[in-house]
Amino acid sequence: MTLMMCSIAVAACSPPAEDEDRGDADTRTIAHEYGETVVNGVPKRVASVGLREHDTLLALGVKPVMIHQWYEEYGSGVGPWAVPLLGDDKPVIIPSSASDLNIGEIAAQKPDLIVGTYAAIDKGVYDNLSKIAPTIVRPRDAEDFAVSYAQEATMIGEAVDKKAEAQQLVSKADAAFATAAGEHPEFKGKTAAVGCPLKGGGFGIYTSKDPRGQFLTKLGFTVPREIDDAAGGKYYAEISGEQLDMVNDYDELVIIDDCGESTVQLDEHPIFKTLDIAKRKNFVYPAPASDAVSHNDVLSIPYALERLVPAIARTVRE
Repeated sequence: MTLMMCSIAVAACSPPAEDEDRGDADTRTIAHEYGETVVNGVPKRVASVGLREHDTLLALGVKPVMIHQWYEEYGSGVGPWAVPLLGDDKPVIIPSSASDLNIGEIAAQKPDLIVGTYAAIDKGVYDNLSKIAPTIVRPRDAEDFAVSYAQEATMIGEAVDKKAEAQQLVSKADAAFATAAGEHPEFKGKTAAVGCPLKGGGFGIYTSKDPRGQFLTKLGFTVPREIDDAAGGKYYAEISGEQLDMVNDYDELVIIDDCGESTVQLDEHPIFKTLDIAKRKNFVYPAPASDAVSHNDVLSIPYALERLVPAIARTVRE
C-alpha cells in the first residue's frame, strides 16, 4: 500500500442485495466507528474490502467471495502465507490499483457480510455498503490503517460467529511474539522504527499505532514518541530529507518498500548514507517478509517473525 492510498470513495451505487440465508446462529452486534452493526446467523458470502481482512477470515476457515488485493504481485489476492488456506478458490479481486470501491461490483457478489476494518472507509461509503449487507469497519476512534490484529480478529470473529476461534488466533499470535521477544531480551526498551523512502529524499516512518510499529513494540522495542507527534493523527509521519537525522539515535531501523519509492538504490540515497545509523549499520535492508510485517495479522505474524527477527538481531545496536 502506498502512502497515497488513503481514501476510499464510492465509484458506483447499486440497490440492496436480497437477504441471504445466514444460518441459525444468534444475532450479534458489533460496535465500530459509525455505530453498531447487527449480524444475524452465520454469514455465507463475506466480501473483504479492506487490505488484509481476508487473512483473518481465512484463518477462521471463512473463504471470502471478494478480496482487496494489497500487492499487485499477489495474483491470487493474498500473500504466500495465506495461499494454502485459500486453496483453489478464486474470489473476485479488487485490484491494488483501485483507489475507490466499486459499490455495484460489491453488490453483484451478493455478500451477506462486508468487512472493511483495515480500510479508509468514510461515512458515505459505509452507508452505501450497509445498504448491500451488514458492514463492519474500523473500531470506534481508531485511525485509518491503525487497527491492531487483536481488535480486528475479535471484530471479525464476532461477525462470523467464531468468537472463540478468533480469541485462540489472537492468543497464538501473542504467544509467538512473546517467544520471539523472550529469545531476544536485547530488544527490550531499545528504540526502533519501520520506514520507507519517499520521493525527494525523505522517509515515511510508521507510528506506534500502525501495524508495522506494533510489530516492533510486541518484540519489546519502543517506537519513539516523536514519530507519533510528527504524524499528526495519521498512521505514518512524512519526514523530509532535512529532518531525517531524527533517526540517528535509533537503535534499529527496518526499511521496507511500501511508500511508492523503490529502495533498490538505498546505498546511493544522498541523505541516508550520511546518517550515523547508516554508518553504524543499525538497519535492515531489504527487510525480509516486509509485506507480512505490513499486514501484521494473525495469519502473517508467524511468517514475518521467522524471517525478519534474525535480521533485526544481527543489526540492532548493542
